[in-house]
Amino acid sequence: MRPLFQLGDVTAHRIDDAEAERFQPLLERCEDFFRLCYGRPARPDEARLLPSERPPGVTPGQGHLLALVDSTGAWVGVFEGLQDFPTRGESYLGLLLLEPRTRGRGLGAGLLAGYEDWLRASGQHVLRVGVSEPNPAALRFWTREGFLAETWVGPLTQGALSYRVLRMRKTLTAPAATP
Repeated sequence: MRPLFQLGDVTAHRIDDAEAERFQPLLERCEDFFRLCYGRPARPDEARLLPSERPPGVTPGQGHLLALVDSTGAWVGVFEGLQDFPTRGESYLGLLLLEPRTRGRGLGAGLLAGYEDWLRASGQHVLRVGVSEPNPAALRFWTREGFLAETWVGPLTQGALSYRVLRMRKTLTAPAATP
């Protein structure tokens, strides 16, 4: 399988939604994230449910799961997102998650740059993310990567918690002019 992008020994590969359950061990290793954003550890079927938690009306071709795989073949991270959502040329990143042992070394920023390049090559002009209010480290990361605040949404119920989510936006390219 040809990687979509790479940083060091970590490569990104597109995974079919039917294979989402393969992310389960990774999600269980990321207990800190689930406790912070959901008030609980990952559910036993957390990975399998990833594709089903997309907004209503999203077509299968709009959603994508990218496995971040290290040189040993271990799945060390995931990108879960939508293209052409909510409108053509706009993308939404629902999840960028790296296992704890890989964090704090610039890997997230480097892989995000590769993801943005992949989106640009796919004709996407804008990337949005939602940042959970109880996750100030995520807010610092996305701000440092050039994302700008748009609006607060919520409160939303996520697992056992209820909080607001800050929708943020980054312009990737200027849209092509229409003739």
